[in-house]
Amino acid sequence: MANNNNFYLLGGLTESANNQSTLPYYSYSFDTQTWTAAPSNTANNGTNSTLPGNRYFHSVAYDGQNSIYIYGGGSANGTGVFSDLYKLDITTGQFTLLQDSTIRRYGHTASYLSNGLIVILGGVYVNPQGKTELVLMNQVTVYNTKTNAWSMQPVKSAGSSFPSARANHNAVVKNHVYCDINIFFITGDNGEMERNKMYLNAIAILDTSSWTWSVPNVSGIPPSRRSYASAGILDGKHLTVAFGEALNTYINDINVWEIDSGAWLQNFQAQTVPGSSVSAGLIAGVTVACVVVVIILLFLLWKFQSYVRWLIKRIHRDIWKPRTGEPLWAETTRIIFQIILLFIFAVFLAFVIRQAVDSPNVTQTIEEATATVEIPDVRFCFDGFPTSYSPATDPVRALGVACSTNSGYSCNQYIQPLDMSIFQPMFADSLGAVVCYLFKPSSDFVLTSTAGNNNGTRLLFTFFGDPAATYARIHVSVYPQKMDPNLIVYGLPNEVIMSPADIENWRVTELNDLQAENVYEIQPFTYNSLTYTLIDHRYLQPKGWNYVGFLPITNSTPEIDTIFRAEAPNPVYNLTHGDLGVLSVIPSKYVRTIEREVKVYTLVNAIGFVGGIFGLLVAIQTWLFGFRPRSPWGVVHRWSVGEMKRSLLRGLQSKFRITNSGIPLVHPVHHRFSMTDITQIDESESQRIARVEERMQMLEMLFKAYYVDDEVFRSLDDANRVKQLNNMSQNNNSSPRNMNSRFPSNFSENPRTEKVDDAFMSPKPASFSRQDTDASSASHIPLTQRNYHAPSYQPNTTVQMHEEDEL
Repeated sequence: MANNNNFYLLGGLTESANNQSTLPYYSYSFDTQTWTAAPSNTANNGTNSTLPGNRYFHSVAYDGQNSIYIYGGGSANGTGVFSDLYKLDITTGQFTLLQDSTIRRYGHTASYLSNGLIVILGGVYVNPQGKTELVLMNQVTVYNTKTNAWSMQPVKSAGSSFPSARANHNAVVKNHVYCDINIFFITGDNGEMERNKMYLNAIAILDTSSWTWSVPNVSGIPPSRRSYASAGILDGKHLTVAFGEALNTYINDINVWEIDSGAWLQNFQAQTVPGSSVSAGLIAGVTVACVVVVIILLFLLWKFQSYVRWLIKRIHRDIWKPRTGEPLWAETTRIIFQIILLFIFAVFLAFVIRQAVDSPNVTQTIEEATATVEIPDVRFCFDGFPTSYSPATDPVRALGVACSTNSGYSCNQYIQPLDMSIFQPMFADSLGAVVCYLFKPSSDFVLTSTAGNNNGTRLLFTFFGDPAATYARIHVSVYPQKMDPNLIVYGLPNEVIMSPADIENWRVTELNDLQAENVYEIQPFTYNSLTYTLIDHRYLQPKGWNYVGFLPITNSTPEIDTIFRAEAPNPVYNLTHGDLGVLSVIPSKYVRTIEREVKVYTLVNAIGFVGGIFGLLVAIQTWLFGFRPRSPWGVVHRWSVGEMKRSLLRGLQSKFRITNSGIPLVHPVHHRFSMTDITQIDESESQRIARVEERMQMLEMLFKAYYVDDEVFRSLDDANRVKQLNNMSQNNNSSPRNMNSRFPSNFSENPRTEKVDDAFMSPKPASFSRQDTDASSASHIPLTQRNYHAPSYQPNTTVQMHEEDEL
């Protein structure tokens, strides 16, 4: 008000204003950030008849200039309900009594319109019989500030019914400075006593041009039902509803309703001004870029067309591999089944990956035995005990806490009082003054599992105070040492790892007495026991690595789990004790407890599932269509190109020299298997035997290098050599003779590995034609040209490659 620089607070109840007879008011200046009390705010100013009586549940309306209108409400001393109307001139501070409404009313709202009308909505009125009733919504009370007259305005309903009657609600005028047509009506209750009270959160709109109620279609999440809330339209587009209460719940939130869309908003997003249209230059640029990309792709396809053809043929040859003599339908069926099984495998793979990504977290509890256990921090707050006694003058009734262990060790040095001027916890019972003490042990002060020459097995806290304050209570709070917010708030030495946000949340819960975990209440003259378990809780951090499944990234958070038991108050406790009570603190177990959070499904688990399904699908494929031999060459060997491929071929040619007997499984054993006229064969029996031996030697070398592990064969050879040497040693001892006369002269000179000597090959090998089959897939690059009637095979010739293998 007054150029939006001042805020006015009128009437109401406080601890000091319950007996205030006249209406007090205060103004707050946003410029100076100071409160100013009105000169008329005296405790007993009832002789001033120009001042309104103090009240609450009344309504106020501001005319946008210099006047505030105060109407109705209940008297502060509870003697009655008002029906009067006052006007406060904020420039002079003078109250003016206006026309009385004759309707005693409270819990209503007053909305000022630009045409000088004040619309009174809802609330509770006192009927002629003296009973209270809710004001119905089929008519509204209107006061005309220009004529100083009251009237009842009938109201129509746009639907089948009127909005619910309510009290303690909010009514907000939209754009009342320019065109105050709509009044938004929200929140409130049914005006009943506490046990029967019901709360509302529905919105209704009153059109003051036609005096018609309407209920808008609302989307989004509405605010919780409440009364005594605050509401306003701050920017002309959004209705803001904040705070309030519902029974014993005090609500501390802010809700925003967008008037145009009728939606309760969950967040605000910056609104960008939409462009008129896409510019012609942008369209031309995108078109040119697309044309250039197409041209580049076509050029690359033309430039590397041979490679593309080779790639297509290579893929076709790797997929389509019918065995010799196998009909076409068998290979076709195998390919179809392979595609189906591959699809099943892909679906399962996607499923397990998504399962790992969306995996829930579970907590594993690990307990490790230990001989000693750390001690938590404990805060003791005396609520309602007299604080005027000093330990020096009255040590019995002075507040205090004594600490010792069951072995007699005193731990009073770890107890210190907390400064309540810095921060004072609030308790809902409000029994009186609050004084708190904190037990903060050092890191080397621990409890042991067995009694002996140590600190002890449990703590004993003894409380002192005025025994006459039987209504008072002691509130006990337990914290892990590194999660004690008291150390931060009161500025004590600490190693607390709590974040500032967590500290602030703790302050809020302490001020509202909402803390329930590890908080207990002790009555005077009782014996109490508390057991605790310190927990190292390792929470998974939101990191992508944690989806893998090993070496997870966690943050370690100390926690504590406590169990409390209290005895009933002993009526004769103070006859035998000079204290108020005792609290025994004991570790529940002498173990180190770790709660580790892990994911139920991880990528490592997924690999195991995928491997099992893959093996099952391969087994099904093999069972249906038989086993197909696998090449010893892998993807790197088969798909290598250029110099890498040629180096592989040169290595084969140099290590496995081609003899005149040909290559096993590639060339026929004899020329007659590739000749049409077997009468042309002119070869002796010894030559044919030599050729078979050469082929066997080549076959053994290839199997040894690529297919078979020769460890067992070597072990057999070693065992045979040892036996022969033992036999030779026995023979030499019985009758000396030359061992070479019994064993071959070259026995000890035979090589351990099988190599083909170049001199062993015939200088004029017989020619062999290549005999390929459809199942030949050792290297996919034949050493000779593939012809149905191959020319004579010549060793040491240049390797010929197909066109598709040149890349």
